[in-house]
Amino acid sequence: MIFDKEETKNLLKMFQSKDEENSILAFKALSNVETTSYKGELIVLYKFGNKKLDFWKEQCPSCYKELKTMFDAYKNHEYSDLSTGTCLSIMTNNIASNQSIELFMEMFSVNMMGFLGQMGYPAEKFEINIKLKNGQSANS
Repeated sequence: MIFDKEETKNLLKMFQSKDEENSILAFKALSNVETTSYKGELIVLYKFGNKKLDFWKEQCPSCYKELKTMFDAYKNHEYSDLSTGTCLSIMTNNIASNQSIELFMEMFSVNMMGFLGQMGYPAEKFEINIKLKNGQSANS
């Protein structure tokens, strides 16, 4: 399976669904992925998909193995609580695709907007623009 940014977003929605069957279907789709080609996408799905590493191990052993290998370089961090900075470092160290980094930052921006809203700062008062050095940008 080859997937792009939109496919990653669709898998992420399946992971975030309250219906656990959607997550299982997403893991089945991932079982056909060449994991070494989609390390950045796996990090995005792990960080924002709200599935514990043990669930990855059970549902998609090949993806679990790839994630664990990347995470083991950061032994000072609990796998369930990887910071945004740690995830970005892992992505950078593993030469993640620009589209996966862009999607990661989009998801981070969405989460940040929600956090600001909870603090009483309405999202419509903010605009977050992220530019990758190669000229691509992500807007929220």
